[in-house]
Amino acid sequence: MTVRVAIDFGCAASYLAIAPTRALQARLEVAFDWLPFPRVTTSRPRVAVPGGDRSARHFRMRSEYRANDLRRYAQSRGLDLGDADRSVDTATASLGLLWQRRFVPSDAGEYVARVFDRIWRENADPGLVFVEECLGASAAGFREYVKDEGPREAEAIREQLASEGVWNVPAYLVGGELFIGRQHLPAVEFSLRGMGSR
Repeated sequence: MTVRVAIDFGCAASYLAIAPTRALQARLEVAFDWLPFPRVTTSRPRVAVPGGDRSARHFRMRSEYRANDLRRYAQSRGLDLGDADRSVDTATASLGLLWQRRFVPSDAGEYVARVFDRIWRENADPGLVFVEECLGASAAGFREYVKDEGPREAEAIREQLASEGVWNVPAYLVGGELFIGRQHLPAVEFSLRGMGSR
């Protein structure tokens, strides 16, 4: 069985899920297929409205709680998350993941980890030069792929994942089941171990 994992390099929740997800993969020795699913919107309120109506206040409170929750989880692992809602251009890095899947799929997990560290630990741009460095010997032809075929492939994958119910990340597709959020990793493991039917 292959577990499909939808991630967004610009999403703190995806970043924090990488280490436990890779640990699960190593523990079960199951193939994981990493897929980019960039979010369209951020959960941060775009406009601060002093006071605001009840709906605006609830949205702001949920956003602040989510950010604090992510920071707490990061701190428990010795990570400094910084701005949980930072704006990062991850388009090239996402296409790099598709390229890695195509030519060296066994290295996709390592590629994902390197890109997340670049953004969230080093606070640096995961641009074209960095992505090519990550791709190594398989990078030949990537620049052409970025111009045309890559974006079309990325959109097709996004549409496919959305049609299967993915709306947030990280998301895990195990057989016909969808799990959204790293908190469901125990359930993912339970399902993978074939204990769900007992």
